[in-house]
Amino acid sequence: MNNKKYLAWFVNCADNNLSAFTVGNPLLINKICESFEKPYIINIANLKFFPNKIKESNYKLDKNLKLPNNVEFFNPLDTIDFKNFMIGKELIGINRLTRGFAELKVHFLFSQHKIKEVQISNIGNTQTNLQILKGSFWKGLLAKFIHDYSHKLTVLLSNLGIVSKMEIRFTTNTNLIKYKQKGGTFLKKIFNYFNLHYAKEFILINTRSFDTIKENKIRVEESQIVLLNEMLNHPEWKKYGKSLDSKKIEKYYFYLTRVLKYLSNIYKKKVVVCVHPTVDLELTKKNFPDFEVVKYQTRENVFKAFLLLFVETSSIIDAVLLKKRILNISSNYMDKNQIITGQAYSKKLGILSINIDDDITINFNKDDFLLNLDKAKENYLDYIKSNIAPDGDNLGYEKIIRTLKERFFN
Repeated sequence: MNNKKYLAWFVNCADNNLSAFTVGNPLLINKICESFEKPYIINIANLKFFPNKIKESNYKLDKNLKLPNNVEFFNPLDTIDFKNFMIGKELIGINRLTRGFAELKVHFLFSQHKIKEVQISNIGNTQTNLQILKGSFWKGLLAKFIHDYSHKLTVLLSNLGIVSKMEIRFTTNTNLIKYKQKGGTFLKKIFNYFNLHYAKEFILINTRSFDTIKENKIRVEESQIVLLNEMLNHPEWKKYGKSLDSKKIEKYYFYLTRVLKYLSNIYKKKVVVCVHPTVDLELTKKNFPDFEVVKYQTRENVFKAFLLLFVETSSIIDAVLLKKRILNISSNYMDKNQIITGQAYSKKLGILSINIDDDITINFNKDDFLLNLDKAKENYLDYIKSNIAPDGDNLGYEKIIRTLKERFFN
């Protein structure tokens, strides 16, 4: 008797909260669910090495979000529970996992059950290498070792046939495609010739931003100033440096509020602060008592932006595609890696950057400032062609669904 094929997203949610997963790519999720009979969302949190056991079988979701009715959530309690679940099934997995040491157990499990995996990299964001900061050498070195070598180990094991390779990686990065096609150095050519990549095949697609803007035809306005708020003391930053103390955080919000109020008064626009899905909304509101603070509404507010301010976030991809005015901000009271990551966008996109600690009112000319912001938009085109919409006028989700059906469900 043949096993029945199902499509499944593999997610790693420590508390079964799917809000961040749902808000990140709702169009793709909905389109996949329209195209496949019963997709699964499978939480691998209990399948890793040294898991924090999650016994709840139901997922959590913010009241403002929803999942399609035909999606089924599964939170396996352990490997035996997962083994029982796999009886009579063949899974095609959309892998959203990291390649850390803890996840190695999951990769072994996937290989054991012959799960074919694909990866969808459709954000279009830029990547930077984080630095080990002063006073955190050993902690930062350990974090770098875990990040870099766990990835390399997983790739090595996949080439040795111990864990499975990705069947396909859908990507928006043209440089990755060019590298795969042409190589470069002798070693890179050898790497490509023997296909030593973690993915067997790379397929170029357009980003989720391109799909959303083209598919939904959302009205674009210039009615407000939007801040994409940065998560200070995020665990990712603290791996390489020290936590920011309360005085630094207080100073940061003081100078940031001063800049926002000034720009709001000068241009007669209200300020809206957008927070990340994992952030405590009520706590953030206390840091911005004079402004509207919203959660799960980033995309809608980016579409309405007259001016967009950010530290570092992939959410600016929508703004770049819409050719919005974008301003990168930094502060001496921020983590250095936050500044480095944000300025990487600034350099690649040629957008303006300011230090909010400085008094921007000195010699400020509101018309010249807008002129410089508008002039910077000319630099967006190369990035759009190489990272956001590299696949012409094709909808990314259509290419993903068509490929999945042709390769795995025919």
